[in-house]
Amino acid sequence: GARKAPGRTYQDLLRNVHDEDKLRHYTTTELLCVDTTSLAVSSVVQSEGGKIFQSISSSPCGRHLLVQSTTKFSYSVPIRRFGKDVEIWDLQSSESVLLESVPVDDEVPLSYDACSRHPRSFKFHPGRDSTTVLYVKARDGGDPETDPVDGERDAVYAREILSEKGGGNLTASEPVKFAGLEWRYSRLDFTDRGLCVLEEYRWKDRMERKWLLHPDGKMRMLWERTWEDRYNSPGEFLSRRCRKTGRQLIVQPTETSMYLEGAGASALGDRPFLDLLDFASEEKTTTTRLWRCAAPV
Repeated sequence: GARKAPGRTYQDLLRNVHDEDKLRHYTTTELLCVDTTSLAVSSVVQSEGGKIFQSISSSPCGRHLLVQSTTKFSYSVPIRRFGKDVEIWDLQSSESVLLESVPVDDEVPLSYDACSRHPRSFKFHPGRDSTTVLYVKARDGGDPETDPVDGERDAVYAREILSEKGGGNLTASEPVKFAGLEWRYSRLDFTDRGLCVLEEYRWKDRMERKWLLHPDGKMRMLWERTWEDRYNSPGEFLSRRCRKTGRQLIVQPTETSMYLEGAGASALGDRPFLDLLDFASEEKTTTTRLWRCAAPV
């Protein structure tokens, strides 16, 4: 139910029913499916009648869509915090399954280390044969003033999308914890060899951590640092688009290494670089500089 909570102020919010009607008119759409070979066009059955889409993404196999659509308006928060349904649609049938019905997100504490208390950051797992959805949920209710649960403030969960042979009766499995985080979730990336790189942050002292998550669930910290230290930034992992799925995957030249690229901030200006991070040793990682732009004369 509703509860009292401090709130931020925003510009250009909905003010009345007329604003609601205009928003519905200009943002309600239907999806069409185009066969890239024959160029035949057909409607996506689940979207008939129109929806206000917040995001749409395709599963690695191309059969399912992860759809987030607005269901509830608000006069106190912008559209990104409106109530929404998160669903999986089967493009080969009229089947769909509701993963989460998220209410209007108007109770986020004011702290920059706060977040929504509802499930967030939905995405497909790009490295599994089955269709699997990953998402994040705060274990402390999104409030940094609340004690963490079992040492965790955020956790990543996985749900597998199941269907009977022939595509009928689409269902979702119960959530399974994928990884737990002491700080707030920031991002989740995958390598082209099936590993996962997980990032968390703590705003109050501008700290970040990068973790390497193996398929067996074992987590290994790659670094912990302040993101304000630009001169000593290790860079970001080099990625490329997968030809099969179209997704960006981190490049792993070997089973125990990844490339790092960065702007290379220095007293002489930015000097971009390319490094090789090796994590073969269980005790420490090593970084080898492969290239760096020469300093200006």
